Amino acid sequence: MWPLITWCLLLMFLTVVPSVSCLDNNDILQLNIPPEEPVIDPNTICKTFPDLSRRQYRLCAKFPDVVASAIQGVQVAVHECQHQLREHRWNCSSLEKKNKNPHASPMLNKGYKESAFAYALASAGVTHQVSKACSMGKLKSCGCDMSNHGQIKDNFEWGGCSHNVEFGDRFAKKFTIARDRARDIHGRINHHNNRAGRMVILKNVRKQCKCHGMSGSCEIRTCWKVSPDFRVVGDILKDKYERASLVDLSNKADKKSRRRLVKKQNKSELVYYEKSPNFCDPDPLVDAPGTTGRYCNKTTKGPSNCDTLCCGRGYNTMKIRRTERCNCKFHWCCYVVCQTCVYNEWVTVCK
Repeated sequence: MWPLITWCLLLMFLTVVPSVSCLDNNDILQLNIPPEEPVIDPNTICKTFPDLSRRQYRLCAKFPDVVASAIQGVQVAVHECQHQLREHRWNCSSLEKKNKNPHASPMLNKGYKESAFAYALASAGVTHQVSKACSMGKLKSCGCDMSNHGQIKDNFEWGGCSHNVEFGDRFAKKFTIARDRARDIHGRINHHNNRAGRMVILKNVRKQCKCHGMSGSCEIRTCWKVSPDFRVVGDILKDKYERASLVDLSNKADKKSRRRLVKKQNKSELVYYEKSPNFCDPDPLVDAPGTTGRYCNKTTKGPSNCDTLCCGRGYNTMKIRRTERCNCKFHWCCYVVCQTCVYNEWVTVCK
């Protein structure tokens, strides 16, 4: 079972609410206890969240409420990374540990394709959560996007409270640049992938409408802009991950030539510059846990196939009682509420 971490220990490292579950028939009974609303100030945000860079800390001291949403965006991204790569040898599990900033993971100091995916997701997560928080009236620095408010189109009028994706994009850029300056090829690659992540949010803003009129006749519609569902963002970035381009830096080109290699890449696509290891065995140098003990599938042809996931070591079949987080909901600004689900099932486990 995942631990209960109070919001003050912060803020995004999984507050799991106790629950009661029926075990044998897979029917689940949950008991939720909502946490209290946290106090948002530099002491509760900046001094509690670990491994902020010096420039990020200064940004947090000035805008603690916005950084709180940014931190939540990073954690939303970690959960989405775990979902999208759940069948892969490296499944993002090492990015989520108690009292740990995911950006401090050795994995994100590498130039792997998986690192590119994690950076893009994190940048998109910050943009997504800050944009939403603006429209909820939770942040002092921004509010609803009113740029189209009152404009009348063919069959609707722009109104309501649009998500402020422009502010979210600008702040996400500041937050990620404050983490990693583009002084070398690693920084430039990260900036490229951060931008690719933010662009997914900007390009997939959707229209949401409400009907007005007698008996719901929808004679008049008021519409506003909302950020895309983050699962959609994850799906798009997963596709980009599968098609990511390797930047060849093996030659002896000078720094200017290397910068040009990065600039030539499509701005919306992911790039990387190091070939990934096989991730079969534990490797603390890249924070990789290996695949021993992972569940695999004997029949699938995908990456979770037992021969592939277990790296040829074989597998065991056993009946287990499995407990996992489920139905997680992210609450502004600082905590995640999950239910606990328990299952009895036969599984195949990598040796």
